[in-house]
Amino acid sequence: MEEKAVKKKSPKLLMIMLLTGLVIVGGSVSAFFLVNKSPKVQYFLAEAETFKQMGTILEDRYKNELRWLEVQEEKPVETNFDLSGEWNDPSVDHEMQEVQSIVNSAKISSKQVYDPVKKELEMDLRGELGSVNMDFGSVFVTTEKLVASFPFMDELIRFDDKDFGKLMRETDPDYEGNENLGLSQLFEGGFSMTEESRTYVENEYITYLIKEIPEEAFTSAKEELTVFDEKIKTKKTKMDLTEQQVKTLLKDLLKKAKSDEKLKAILKEQLTLTSFAGDTSDNELATIMDDFENGLDEAIEGVDAIKLPNGLQSTIWHHSNKIVKREFAMGVGEDKTDVDTLMINGTQLLDKTSQKWDFTMGVEDSFGDENFVKIIGDLSWKDQKATDSITFSMDDMKFIYKGKEQLEDKKRTFTRSFGFTDGNVDPAVIWKGSATHESDSMKANHEFTFSEETMGADMFNLILKQQGKVVKKVDMPVETEGTVNIGKMNKDEFDAFTEEITVKVQEWMFGFMEDLQGEIGEF
Repeated sequence: MEEKAVKKKSPKLLMIMLLTGLVIVGGSVSAFFLVNKSPKVQYFLAEAETFKQMGTILEDRYKNELRWLEVQEEKPVETNFDLSGEWNDPSVDHEMQEVQSIVNSAKISSKQVYDPVKKELEMDLRGELGSVNMDFGSVFVTTEKLVASFPFMDELIRFDDKDFGKLMRETDPDYEGNENLGLSQLFEGGFSMTEESRTYVENEYITYLIKEIPEEAFTSAKEELTVFDEKIKTKKTKMDLTEQQVKTLLKDLLKKAKSDEKLKAILKEQLTLTSFAGDTSDNELATIMDDFENGLDEAIEGVDAIKLPNGLQSTIWHHSNKIVKREFAMGVGEDKTDVDTLMINGTQLLDKTSQKWDFTMGVEDSFGDENFVKIIGDLSWKDQKATDSITFSMDDMKFIYKGKEQLEDKKRTFTRSFGFTDGNVDPAVIWKGSATHESDSMKANHEFTFSEETMGADMFNLILKQQGKVVKKVDMPVETEGTVNIGKMNKDEFDAFTEEITVKVQEWMFGFMEDLQGEIGEF
């Protein structure tokens, strides 16, 4: 059999394919698009309304959970977790029965108190094995400091955010990383843009790109379809961009990004949010931004060299501004004999009580080899009850989700299954439980079971209990003159402290192991 050559795709090709995706994404449409009903407006309005509809469906089904998330963003909340396991295998021998008993008597507990307004956080961790209790300690965090309480020390341990660079230089004179530990980032959502930044990106890039796409690229006609056995009168709206039109749009967009200092500031801000404890120093951040600009230069120069032999075709069939069918195709390559074609085809029906879709998406390479994923979904939400099924199929493999839910007042009970099959094995994780969300509290019980044909039912279970409630504040510890501030230490003091704490940890662990051996001996 003749082997097919494999060509490595260049970074600029991947960047261009990614940016081209913006052409078919109308995440939010402003009033600009409502002034007329041209085919172009029909196209992007249907994209936006469909996206909005999916959000509305999600909000309707999980309104209690979403409200509780809002509470946690506005008020101090205490959340307690208890994690335990169950091993139920009657066929194990005597020695393994002892191990099974140990597993079934173990529990790990944790408490977290989070104040999003004052930006204070408390976390502790505890463990149980039969009658033996183990306290691992508590950590208290603000944007300025970290204070820890451990069972092997009488004094509190403190570290100030601003002392990170100083302490690092005490241990490594060549350290050139961040001066701050970055504790404030624990109170920020990773990659969560401000409303101002989000609006800026939308107006300056998504809306800009939509405006720049020429009106003549769009056509519209009426067409009746049968979707999931339902006849629907639709508008078929097609966007057909030539190779040159796509290249012009891409180059203009890339050039705009290259000269946009505010966009760079937003990107830098997002990268900073992911930098913690010196992960990304100022020098490294500058290097990343330089690479970003150089990548844009390379992409701009590479646009003309990229081959888009068939341009871009995206067709949607919509009814009442909701998409019911989609076809998309764009071939991209570095020469006409090496073109990968991205294709998306499928149908969907989305309403308040039922959501169905059947899509195939993937890439066909220049050799005719196809790498496609088929996604079939059937979700229902009626009379506060849900029956869901989603299947991802690729070659002989299938990933299957099935779920049933029922909401009675504020209590949701559910059974969800995440399975896999390749024709030979069919393991699955079963997630059963219930959750009740009030305006100022919540409680939930979760049970995770691993299922496989060769194993008995409920052989291995993981049980998680969760309780949350609104509290007044985080009870920060009272510091005294004896509090150990490690950020103020020089190298000799820090080394001496490290040796001292190592001895205390060893003594504490030795005592715990003695208690643990005594407990195990009783099983």
